[in-house]
Amino acid sequence: MGSSISHQSAAETIYHWHSNQAEQLIFDHGHREISRYLEAVDKIHQYPANGRESVELKSMAMVRLKREFQTVLVRQTDSLIGPNSTTEWSSVTDSTGYVIRYEDYSVYDSPSKEVIEYLRNVAERMNSGGKLGDCIRVYKSVRKNFLHTVLKRLRLVELSVGGDAKRFLWDELKMKIELWIQAAKVCFLILFDREKQICEKIFEGFGVGAGEECFVEIVKDSANNLLNFAEAVSISNQPSERMGSILGLYDTLLSLVPKINALFGSASAEAIRSGSKVTVSRLEDDVRRMLSDFEKAVFQELSTISDDRGAIHPLTEYVMNYINLIVGHKELLTNLIKSMPPLNFGDVVIPEGELGDLKGRSHLALHLTLIIVVLQLNLKGKSEQYEHVPLRHLFVMNNVRYIVQKIEGSQELCEMIGDDYMKKLNWNVKLAMTSYQISTCDKFLSCFQDKGLYTTWCFSSQVSKRKLKKKLKDFNLVFEEIRVLHSHWTVLDLELQDELRVSMVDRLVPAYKEFLHKFRSHIKIEKHSEVQMKSFQKLIVKHSVEDLETLVSNDLFSYNEIIV
Repeated sequence: MGSSISHQSAAETIYHWHSNQAEQLIFDHGHREISRYLEAVDKIHQYPANGRESVELKSMAMVRLKREFQTVLVRQTDSLIGPNSTTEWSSVTDSTGYVIRYEDYSVYDSPSKEVIEYLRNVAERMNSGGKLGDCIRVYKSVRKNFLHTVLKRLRLVELSVGGDAKRFLWDELKMKIELWIQAAKVCFLILFDREKQICEKIFEGFGVGAGEECFVEIVKDSANNLLNFAEAVSISNQPSERMGSILGLYDTLLSLVPKINALFGSASAEAIRSGSKVTVSRLEDDVRRMLSDFEKAVFQELSTISDDRGAIHPLTEYVMNYINLIVGHKELLTNLIKSMPPLNFGDVVIPEGELGDLKGRSHLALHLTLIIVVLQLNLKGKSEQYEHVPLRHLFVMNNVRYIVQKIEGSQELCEMIGDDYMKKLNWNVKLAMTSYQISTCDKFLSCFQDKGLYTTWCFSSQVSKRKLKKKLKDFNLVFEEIRVLHSHWTVLDLELQDELRVSMVDRLVPAYKEFLHKFRSHIKIEKHSEVQMKSFQKLIVKHSVEDLETLVSNDLFSYNEIIV
């Protein structure tokens, strides 16, 4: 910092700005005056500080430079956070408090190149005069207050949970988590990064880590507040249905860890680095715990069936939506879930073979498959709440078919579940459908059997009209039961509905035709009549073959469209 001016000229410049220019700034008098004053300071620093005048000049220069530094810095920050500046507020929240995405955040302008250069020049002279500490204290105070104001507009103060996240209602905590996700990204990726850059531009090279230490002091409270919130959530033991929000927080913090390590690389910031690492680990444990809790909850869920049509149970919809949530975080969770799912549910042990072929499938995929396995066990148990056996089978068929459709609607989920287990699911649908057919058709077919209809008289067999009449009455009762009950029941998959009807027609109609043909000499079809005797002793049959075919082909099952 050599100087071309005389010591006398330098002294005059220092005295001039000390005594006569109290309300003015050197900074405002242009580049020439700035250079003149800085050169004067450099000159007086070249002389030993053993004379009274020299000590006075240096003291005056340090006081003036400190004032210049503080005033220019404050003026620059005030221009960004003045009463009319709403950049940060409007960029993170709207008037309703809705959280806007980090990607839409409009950051404040950095100090101009001219301001940065001036502040560094001032800091350099104060460092030469042994007053860098004063300069740094001023800088930390001003920038810390500035950052506090910015973060207040980010609503960061709302993230204080006092170490206990459980004291908040979930809706309130969920909103705080959503706010944290955006605020954390804004802080670590934009605000803190910018603060560090400014610190380095002004203080880099002045002492060991001056810029780094200054930066840490400015942002550490805010950084710790953010990490404290995440830590409080990680130990709050939230129920499994809140995994989506916890995953969002975990994913964000995990993605920020490299930036945190880069920003806070100094020894004085070790607590921030280690704190973020510990919180990430706790969140990972909590997510694993949530997944295990969900598997148990699905198995143990005890809600009743309020629907009387065999429709999709709310549990089925909820579980499949939850599985889709997990698939949405597939990459994250695949790296997180590294163990086989537990197959022991108290008195029930799920055979490993129930999960399908294990080869080449991730542990996460096996956990999802287990959830579907225990869901089906739960649905099977719920089906017992229905009085009518055929409706139990329809309920299982509808719900398992819904599961299949949800899986097929997601390529990622389909790949995770695998072809082998998909075959199992489709087989379960087929099995339930067949069971419904058998339990329904057997009621009809029992009416068409001729066993017990014949009596022996004088070494010849004759049809017992009394017994035949009972058979026909039984058929009418079954017909009405099917017409009244089964027409109200639902099959939500039109393809399954058609398949059921066709197969039942193929089974029932030929059997009924054969029955009517065999006893044609004893019966007569007459619609809208009950089974009765005519004068010529023929029984009147109420329902024709066409009636039975119409019943099965057209009248069975209601259909309510469902979005899969």
